[in-house]
Amino acid sequence: MIQNESTMRSVIENNDLALWRGADGVARAWENRCPHRGMRLSYGIVRKNRLTCLYHGWTFNGEGRCDKIPAHPNLDPPTTIGAKVYKCVEVGGLLWVAHTENSSEPPVINGSWIPCRSLHFTKKIALSNLIARMDADPLNAHAQYLNPPDGAKMLLAVQPMGKRGTMLHLTLHAEATREDHLRASRWLIAHRLTTEIIA
Repeated sequence: MIQNESTMRSVIENNDLALWRGADGVARAWENRCPHRGMRLSYGIVRKNRLTCLYHGWTFNGEGRCDKIPAHPNLDPPTTIGAKVYKCVEVGGLLWVAHTENSSEPPVINGSWIPCRSLHFTKKIALSNLIARMDADPLNAHAQYLNPPDGAKMLLAVQPMGKRGTMLHLTLHAEATREDHLRASRWLIAHRLTTEIIA
């Protein structure tokens, strides 16, 4: 999970993203490219609620608009200069990202959920292959609730990464114990080992 005043890189399908969270706690998703020279914004520095590109120091506010260019300190940057912004909503202990023109909304997930583990699989993974022997409740095309016989309810989400494979994200209900987290984490690791070795 991304911490306050930090940034990280993520890939969804073929979209390279910079995820960042300001001091206000709001998670944001932008195209991982500074509009000035194309430097990855995921290398940037977050101060309060602004993201500064590491290359030439262009600074963008929380809405993606450039509001400072160090080489021209007296210039009020034109409103046309800005980062490409994606919709980003935090629900169920996960970040749900979509193009701004996408009208779909994140799923409704009740209660408090805590991130447990995220793992990278080197190939494309279908949820149905992972949960074939488990009691599952579909949430949407990318996520399902899992009801293991010996642990807390889990929420498993798939993040397709195109040629880069798949990320799987596992969150547990806030009432889950430490043992539940360990059991769920081991379950996900075991599935990755099986999937990577078999294929």
